[in-house]
Amino acid sequence: MSLVSSLFLVFVAAALLLYYVLPKSFRFWVILAASLAFSAFLGFYTLLFVLVSAVLCYVGGLLSGPSKKTALRNAATIITVVINIGLLCAVKYYNVIGFAAERLNLLFGAVNGANKFFLYAVPVGMSFYVLQTTGYILDCRWEKIAPEKNFFKVLLFSTYFPQLMSGPMNTYAALSEQFEKAKEVKFSLSRIFDGAVRVAWGFFKKLVIAERAAIVVNMIYADHQTYTGWYVPLGVFFFAIQLYTDFSGCMEVVIGVSHMFGIELPENFNCPFFSKTVKEYWRRWHITLGAWLRDYLMYPILKSTPLIKLGDWSKAKFGKKNGKKVPTYVALFILWFAVGYWHGGLWNYVIGSGILHFIYIVLGMIFEPLFKKIRPKIGADKLYFRIFQSVRTFILMLTGFVFFRSATVKDAVDMYAAIFRKGGLPLNWTNFSATGMTLANLIVLAAAVLLVFAVDAFKYRPSEDEEAKSLTAFLRSKSIVLLWAAFMVLVVATLVFGMYGLGYDSGSFIYARI
Repeated sequence: MSLVSSLFLVFVAAALLLYYVLPKSFRFWVILAASLAFSAFLGFYTLLFVLVSAVLCYVGGLLSGPSKKTALRNAATIITVVINIGLLCAVKYYNVIGFAAERLNLLFGAVNGANKFFLYAVPVGMSFYVLQTTGYILDCRWEKIAPEKNFFKVLLFSTYFPQLMSGPMNTYAALSEQFEKAKEVKFSLSRIFDGAVRVAWGFFKKLVIAERAAIVVNMIYADHQTYTGWYVPLGVFFFAIQLYTDFSGCMEVVIGVSHMFGIELPENFNCPFFSKTVKEYWRRWHITLGAWLRDYLMYPILKSTPLIKLGDWSKAKFGKKNGKKVPTYVALFILWFAVGYWHGGLWNYVIGSGILHFIYIVLGMIFEPLFKKIRPKIGADKLYFRIFQSVRTFILMLTGFVFFRSATVKDAVDMYAAIFRKGGLPLNWTNFSATGMTLANLIVLAAAVLLVFAVDAFKYRPSEDEEAKSLTAFLRSKSIVLLWAAFMVLVVATLVFGMYGLGYDSGSFIYARI
C-alpha cells in the first residue's frame, strides 16, 4: 500500500473513525490492529519480518535487563542484535555477496534467475524498523529503560504503521510516551485538519515535484553517453530536487497522519539545503538516522577499550591536542562507512553517502583553525557569505548524489567523465525537451520548487519560538479562511498537476526501497 494512494487515505480514515468512536481503552488495540493490517497490505514477508524483529526485540530486551547476570545479559544482547542486524544484511544486501547469493537462490528453488526467494522476500522498510528494535535492546542493556514485559507494547513499537516504511526512527522511551499520551487525546477537528495539511503537502511534494523531476533524472542517468556536458550536472541537480521532495514528502505524510492520532513523531528534515557546512547538513537531513548512529554506534565506539587505547597512544605520539583527534577520526570513518552501507550495501552507496562526507567533515575539522582566522577578514557575518556557504555545501552534496543515484561506481565515474565527453547532444531546448520535460512540465516544476523553497525559507528564519516557524500556525493566526484557502489550493494543485497513472511509479518512495 502506497502512502500516496487513495487506498491509504481510506485506510487512515477507517482507523481514525474506530480510534475516536470506540472507548479510549480500545485505542491501543486499534492502532496495533491497524499497524499489523498495514504490514499485511505491504506483503506477507513484510508482516513476517516485522513479527520476527518484534519477538527478537522483546526477548532480547528481557534477557538484557538489569535483573539478569552480566554474562547472560551480554550474551543475550550480542546474540539478538547480531540476529536482528544479520537478517537485515542477509535479506537486504544478499546480492552484494555474489556467489553466496547464487547458492541461496538455488537452495530456494531459483532456476535461471527465476523464483529468487530473497529477492521477493525483501520487506518494505526493514532498514528502519531493524535499527529501531536494535536500539531498544541496547537501551535495555545499558539500563536507559526497563525492559517492557508486555509483548504487545513492544509489538506496537516495532510495527507502528505511519513510520514503518521510512521512519522517522524513534526510541522506545519516546514513542511509548506518545502512545500513553494519545490515550487521553480528545477528538479535535483542528488536529485532524492540521494533520491533513501536512499530508496534502507531502502529496504535493511527491506527486507534483519528485515524480516530475524524475523524468529528467531517469533519462540522463540512463543514457549519459548521449546526454553529456552540462546535461550531467543538470541531471544531478534534478535528482537533488527529486530526492529531497520524495523523502521529505514521505515524512510530511507520516508525521501528518500520526498527528491525527495524537501521536507526535520527531521531525526528520530541517531545511537541509540551507546548511552552511556538510556537518550541519547532516544535522538537518534524515535527523533521526543521524541521532541513532551517533547514540548507538559512534559514542559506544569512542568509549570502547580499543579506541581509548588508541587515544592514549596517539596523544603520546602526536601530542595531546592532535592525538585526541585520531580516535575521533577512526570513529567517524566507521560511522560514515555504516551510513553508506545502510543505504544499499554497494560501493556506490558507501562512497556517495558515506566516505565522501567523512572526507568533507574531517577536512573541515582540520582546516577550522585557519577558517576562524579568515572569516572575520572576508565578512563572514554578511548575507552574501552565508549564501556562498550554502551554495558550496549544496555543490558538495551533489558530488555524492552522483554515486547515490548511479547503479555502480563505474557508472558514477562515467557520469563524471561524461561532463567532459564530446559527441553528445548539444544543450538546447529541443534536446532537453526530448527527455520528456515539456515546457508546461518545466513551468509547473519551477513554480512548485519555488513554493517549497519559500516555505523552507520561512521555517529557516531565526526564531526562539518553534511554533512561529510553522506556516500552518502563521496562516491560522492571520485568518482561518486563509488557511483553508491555502489547503484547498494545495489539494487542487496536486490533483491537477500530480504525476500519476500509467508510466509512473508514484507509489514508490526512494527511501522505502532502502
